[in-house]
Amino acid sequence: MKKLISIICMCLSLAMNAQQETQYTQNQFNSNLQINPAYAGANDTASISLRCRKQWVGFAGSPFTFAFNGETNLIKNKLALGATIIRDNIGITQSTSADFSLASHIRITEKSKLSFGLKAGVNFLNSDFSKLTNVDATDPLYVTDKVTIPYLGLGALFHSKKIYSGFSIPRLVSFENVSPQSVITKPHYYLYGGSRIVLNQNIELRPALLFKYVTAAPLEADIALDAWYNSIVGVGVSYRTSDAFNFMIKVRIEQIYIGYSYDMTVSGLRTFNTGSHEVYLGFEFGKKSKPDRSQNNRYF
Repeated sequence: MKKLISIICMCLSLAMNAQQETQYTQNQFNSNLQINPAYAGANDTASISLRCRKQWVGFAGSPFTFAFNGETNLIKNKLALGATIIRDNIGITQSTSADFSLASHIRITEKSKLSFGLKAGVNFLNSDFSKLTNVDATDPLYVTDKVTIPYLGLGALFHSKKIYSGFSIPRLVSFENVSPQSVITKPHYYLYGGSRIVLNQNIELRPALLFKYVTAAPLEADIALDAWYNSIVGVGVSYRTSDAFNFMIKVRIEQIYIGYSYDMTVSGLRTFNTGSHEVYLGFEFGKKSKPDRSQNNRYF
């Protein structure tokens, strides 16, 4: 029991002070909007999506996340707007963030674009310190149980019909009115990319790589590969370094996108949980026919 309590405290401490931003397995569809404001308007049509993730099922206090994303073009192929709302529960802390993204798109060639985005939002943190034991009540970190933190972020994205790559810092600057030793938010850095490989008329492969880094935590990488049939049904596998093997299935039914993934934990926490589950539901406005592989980037 003491070992379990120690592991729980360690994990919650890391979650609160290191990898603070929400984690996902299905790092495609318009989930990219959550980490990169430059993704808004990367496609021709508006879209909305919902995502629900339960991490480490059976582990007390494990993360439970609900997210909404939406995006639309303001000036076609030039300027776009995105919105994200995320509710994240982990341990004693509830976090609710909401932000807007504004992206400007520049056509590099007939088949490729470069976009830059800015993100502005606010994060509301509510912590129940009464659930903690053996803490110093005079510590500045435990003086306030409710904190409001405005933030600004930025990102860049290059994409063509066959490849994409992006870099972002979604919370580059956080406006916290606290002493340096009590700063909560740390910038998270994302570098990612992927491609589509058409094997024949029906089968397509979509490899992807995502690097994540934040101070006080090790560099993490998500290595993924999806195989799609007729751009309608896809199955995939991925590996998150030192954390989990992941299995995914994705379906497109005209304008509706559905995804499910299961994470099999391989870290020291595997003894204390039965894995993680994630469900994605998205809707893309304006397109009813089968997606055109030469144009549609939505699966990125």
